[in-house]
Amino acid sequence: MSDHTRELIQAVSLDRHGPARVGAWLAGHGAEVVAAVLACDRDGRRGHGTRLAAAVWPAAGLVRDPAWWTELAEAGEVLAIADRDPVALVDLLHRGATTFAEGGDRLRAEERWVRALAITRREGLDDLGQAVLRALGDLYRDWGRLSKALDAYLGLVDLREDAGDPAGIADALSSVGATMHAAGRPRSATEYFDRADEVLSEVAGAREAHARVLVWCGRTRWEQGQHGAARRRWSQALAILVDVDEAAADEVRELLATEPTYSNTSSSPSGGVG
Repeated sequence: MSDHTRELIQAVSLDRHGPARVGAWLAGHGAEVVAAVLACDRDGRRGHGTRLAAAVWPAAGLVRDPAWWTELAEAGEVLAIADRDPVALVDLLHRGATTFAEGGDRLRAEERWVRALAITRREGLDDLGQAVLRALGDLYRDWGRLSKALDAYLGLVDLREDAGDPAGIADALSSVGATMHAAGRPRSATEYFDRADEVLSEVAGAREAHARVLVWCGRTRWEQGQHGAARRRWSQALAILVDVDEAAADEVRELLATEPTYSNTSSSPSGGVG
């Protein structure tokens, strides 16, 4: 790696310099960074360019310049493609998509994450695929495209089941449940939260996550008029939280104090846990 490339990587280090200093530096040196990435388009040096681009992305959002983000993205991605490095390409697509999403450009974020997902599936990069599916699911859910979000989260469930990651499986199942709930499907949401509850019952060291799932299990039951069953789940959550998070325990106590109202539509408590 050339001294110049190494110096640029150091210059954009948030740990070394902090956001304010790095952001100010990038605002005046963005073109230099892209030129340095492109200059690495020679045999044996492309990897240096992709590493430089990857190092820049965590700080790129400090410069509110989508046109420059596009230049940086294309420069790094071209090198990864030329170097036949799918891992680097997925990493760059993911980093770039994250910046575009945080900057409000959902279409460009989606395009990059969809490309990254296709590569992970073609190359069998399941660990990277999990990160991409999580990001896509969150993007679509925030966007209101709940059907797409469900597809992503269900794909994440499959990958985590294949990896034998119980805590990860429960997390993905909870995301499916929350999306079902957002879509106005409390019965389906309950099924997925119950599955997450079952998984977490066998996982040591996941007590707070388990409590959050139990709160959801209660909430979706309450919305279906199953008030006794809801309170039983909340009581289970409280029994966990009293030893680990008093503030969250107080929120569950408020849920337990909720009185049902009987009408054509069941009332929904507004407790904030989970």
